[in-house]
This record gives sequence, structure tokens and C-alpha cells, in this order.
Amino acid sequence: MKTLMFIVAVAATTLAACSNPQKTNAKTTAPTEQTAQAATVAATGQNANVDEVITHYLHVKNALTADNSKEAATAGGQLHTALVNLGKQTMTAAQKKAYTEIANDAEENAEHISENGGKIKHQREHFQNLSGDIYDLVKAFGTSQTLYKDYCPMAKASWLSEVKDIKNPYLGKSMPTCGSVKETISK
Repeated sequence: MKTLMFIVAVAATTLAACSNPQKTNAKTTAPTEQTAQAATVAATGQNANVDEVITHYLHVKNALTADNSKEAATAGGQLHTALVNLGKQTMTAAQKKAYTEIANDAEENAEHISENGGKIKHQREHFQNLSGDIYDLVKAFGTSQTLYKDYCPMAKASWLSEVKDIKNPYLGKSMPTCGSVKETISK
């Protein structure tokens, strides 16, 4: 009788041990799959969407640098659309948190720039706030290109640029080279 109970106990233990690895594998597989998914998103579609946001932001910056308020308005509309679409993409938890913190402000500033063609001073005020949001976005999501964080002491404002040479969007043609590079953001 003791032998039979021992065999039953060993069989039950073996059965339990055989079923636990499946549960353990399910638990350890999910984070691995999520990590792989996040890496895939970051390496493919997500970067493409962030790159689109950066492209339109730089378009706004370059239009303001050239004192072209109407072009800044057009680019602001494109940026607004790109920001809204970015919010619909799959993100890691850290990216989602960063995006949630900046989304409303960034979208609102882009929209103000787009709706105020002909009012370059107003556009530049919103560009200042937008630049901080885009900087935070780039820090959270990364970038596929080298960017420079520039600072203008006269405007007391920063912006991102795709070129190392200073091209000031706050002072435009009146003082195009006022400022300095404060940070290089690499790929």
C-alpha cells in the first residue's frame, strides 16, 4: 500500500512538473515577445513615424528661419497630422508615457502655427513651446538622423536643427546666426 501511494505521489509530482514549464514558458515568452515587438517597431514603423514628425518640425523651423509665415503654417498643419497619427502607433510603455505627456501641447502648438499664417511672431511663440516637446519626443523615441539642439540667448529659447550651422528660427533673417549648439543628438 505504501508503495502504491509512493508511486501515485511520484506520478502526481511528475505530472505537476510537466505542466509547470508550460506555464513558466508562457510567462517568460510574453515579455520576450513584447521586447522583440518593441524592437521591431522601433527599428521599422515607429521610427518612420517619428521621422515624419521630425521632418515636418524641421520644415516649420526652416520656414520661420526664412521669415516665411505661410510656409510655416503649411508645415505646421502637416506636423499636426503627423503628431496625431503618431499617437495611433504601437509604442513601448516608456514611449507611450513620454508621448502622453507631450501630445496635447505639441498638437496644440502645431495647430496654432498652422492657423496663424501671416502672424510670424505668434507662430514663433508656439514654436518655442513646440521645440521643447519635440526634443522630449526625440529623447524618448530616438531618431534616424543626427540632430542639434541649439540655443538663442536673445530669444532665451532652444530648437532642434538638422545642420550644425546656426539658422535661428526666432530671429529669422534679422539675426540668422545668433545662437550656439548645446547638444548633439546622435542616431
